[in-house]
Amino acid sequence: MDGILGMKNGGYHVIGELVLEATKSLLVIETRGCTDVVVGVPHHAPAGVEQLPCPEHKDADENAGFLGRYLAELLDACSVIACNYPIDVNKRLSTDYCTQIVGWSPQVLVEIHGHGSGRARSDIEISSGADNNVYSETLVSQLRAKLSAIKGLDSYSICGTHSKLGLAARAAVTVNDERWLTYHVELPRALRIPSGTGTGEPPGAGYQFCDALAEVLTEIHREGRCQNANDGTA
Repeated sequence: MDGILGMKNGGYHVIGELVLEATKSLLVIETRGCTDVVVGVPHHAPAGVEQLPCPEHKDADENAGFLGRYLAELLDACSVIACNYPIDVNKRLSTDYCTQIVGWSPQVLVEIHGHGSGRARSDIEISSGADNNVYSETLVSQLRAKLSAIKGLDSYSICGTHSKLGLAARAAVTVNDERWLTYHVELPRALRIPSGTGTGEPPGAGYQFCDALAEVLTEIHREGRCQNANDGTA
């Protein structure tokens, strides 16, 4: 791999350039004001790069990193993004990706993924694991209500019921770790990749989805409060 890049409270445009670089394998770590919620993207590659240099997980989640970073900015949350990475970082707790998450000690982990293989049963699937199914169902219920009021997003099917998911993330250690609650979010190509060109940053609808997701996460988990990484207050 090419390296680990860490930033504190900013660096959005600089890191954006690196995320776009298809030839680099980078772990992009950004520390922001809050550690109660952490955003992770384990399988990012730029649009147009369909495969990762990873035998364990060849399919890339194209452009997921852009949406993950945008969501983290909205939440003022720490984020870690594995870009074009040669290892499947969310399947073992010993990886640098998981080690970083553990170090932040979050209450909630939001992982952004992408699908396009046909295995998903809904356009948008969100899993918190079988034991925490009530949380993903609650989040999806509130998120569905918000999406139904947004033109262009109102037609997307969305599911958070573990038994009805095609992509339930059963093998992901980040979903099954009891130290935090995870929302494993699977997004379709239409929310991640521009139509026509197939390259470039995500379409506006992808960012609108993140706006709605950030609102729901705040309503459920924040209630106007933030756990500060420096003083531990809530």
